[in-house]
Amino acid sequence: MAEVVFEVLTCVLAAYGLMTLIHQIIISIKHHNKGYRNSQVKLVLIVKNQGETIEGVLRNVLPRDFIRKLMPGGKLLVLDMDSKDDTMDILRKLEKDYECLEVLRKSEKDLIFRGFEEQGDNESFFEHAKRRNI
Repeated sequence: MAEVVFEVLTCVLAAYGLMTLIHQIIISIKHHNKGYRNSQVKLVLIVKNQGETIEGVLRNVLPRDFIRKLMPGGKLLVLDMDSKDDTMDILRKLEKDYECLEVLRKSEKDLIFRGFEEQGDNESFFEHAKRRNI
């Protein structure tokens, strides 16, 4: 009797696993086709003098699939604000390890906004706020 219960349970769990896998594949295909090419959202991490912690933080965050789904265009921008320690060296090393990481210096901070100016039809936050009396 225990063997029959075990076999039925195994079959149910296998069927559930197969349905979950198919469901995840379909969702992945749907999200992949939507893309973020013209997204008006960017994920930016601004750091300064974080040499002791930045590598651990990024190595824990970047491999996780959910964080990559949050990153428009598949990129996480890290802006270093003229760190005096080895933060920038660590970031450059990590940039080679992770293609989804883009490191910018403080002098390059304007690059964060590239792509936003090209979307001339969209009103800015400030224009929207003025119109709504915020």
